Amino acid sequence: MKIIIVGAGVVGESLCSELSEVGNDVILVEREEGRLNKLVETNDVTGVIGNGASYETLLEAGTDTADIFIATTPTDELNIMACIIAKKMGAKYTIARVRNPEYGSNLSFVRDDLGISLIVNPEMESAKNIANKLFFPNALSVESFFWQRANMISLKIEENSFLKDMHLKDLEVKQSEKVIICIVEREDEVFIPSGDFKILKDDVIYVMGPTEAVRKFYKKMGYKRYVNSSMIIGGGTISHYLINILLKEKKQVKVIDNDMEKLEHLSQAYPNVCAIYGDETDHEFLIDEGIKKFDSVVILSESDEENMVLSMFARSLTNSKIVTKIDRTLLLPIIEDYGVRSTVIPKKVIADIIIRVVRARINTRGSKMKTLHRLCQNKVELIIFEIKKESHTVGIPLKDLKLKTNVIIASIFRNDNLIFPGGNDTIEIGDYVIIITTTPIDDFEGIVLK
Repeated sequence: MKIIIVGAGVVGESLCSELSEVGNDVILVEREEGRLNKLVETNDVTGVIGNGASYETLLEAGTDTADIFIATTPTDELNIMACIIAKKMGAKYTIARVRNPEYGSNLSFVRDDLGISLIVNPEMESAKNIANKLFFPNALSVESFFWQRANMISLKIEENSFLKDMHLKDLEVKQSEKVIICIVEREDEVFIPSGDFKILKDDVIYVMGPTEAVRKFYKKMGYKRYVNSSMIIGGGTISHYLINILLKEKKQVKVIDNDMEKLEHLSQAYPNVCAIYGDETDHEFLIDEGIKKFDSVVILSESDEENMVLSMFARSLTNSKIVTKIDRTLLLPIIEDYGVRSTVIPKKVIADIIIRVVRARINTRGSKMKTLHRLCQNKVELIIFEIKKESHTVGIPLKDLKLKTNVIIASIFRNDNLIFPGGNDTIEIGDYVIIITTTPIDDFEGIVLK
């Protein structure tokens, strides 16, 4: 597959590394020759020097025959313009990184009328990532699907867990609290469990369901750590999106920053937020503002070093949930040594999203696959399919489909409704379906035995 990437920053570097390893024809466009040469030398990619929004440059890169075109420069307008030109030239699928919140209300116009297939916002996606960590503070991982309507969390089975030594068929949940345990990790083995599967101590289970149902199940597991309040240090764009999510969940929020303009902007947007002006590096000031009293502390300043020090300081004061923004992955081992294990790396978040979409288009037949997630050290694939046309699976009760071994239909999204299917449910045209499998599948037809 021919993939053109505009921008050789951290996101562009991640994309080059991931996508060139699987035999794709990757062309990188960058105006800074030194940066371009570095990535060309370390990855199996072709380099083109020039402006990513220039018709001549894009023509030289072969954009007219590109399967996927990705614009990830630091400039929103350049990314949008590059994608518009690429689409007009003949690129089949275009992806633009767009950070400015002001473009948020115009996404449908940009996507539908200007022909940009996918717009990704690092700050918005990072805020969602942080919110998930706060809503499930004991979870090992959290994934969201169908526009935050469904969650999948991974949890370790402790000695006192009610699930320990239980067969899945004996798990009783109310219909309104329906979840499924779709993956179990046991040491080096991974299982797609059936009803006879027995959960053991130290297993890591992956639980999927509607967001509210997953939250109820999480509480049923006996975790005592909940987040009802959050102190946010740093009032930038990620904070803007995060505050919006937390207020919708009726969480108490206090934000601290030494930039009055940022605080005034947040106060106007969110009158119910306590916005405090002050030096976030002043430890006595943070203590006076009640850092010990909050269920969570989210550290989002623009300096990695400052965030590291603040994280260590917060950990020394409280056992609350601490989430820290880090831009340089090399610093992660240092901060983890001090007990701070919840971090968000905005550029990695956005690179992962783009890679999932690109992998889906690489693997798909007939453009049915929407996204592809690899879990459990790449031993499990979670695939979202869009059912575009009738097949031999449509309209048949799931109990009558002969599914391949280690394949589970985890959920169906239909007409804005989320369905966690039973044996009598069917798959219909227009559905979005989540499949979880340990066997690679190229298309939706591949889930059933011929």
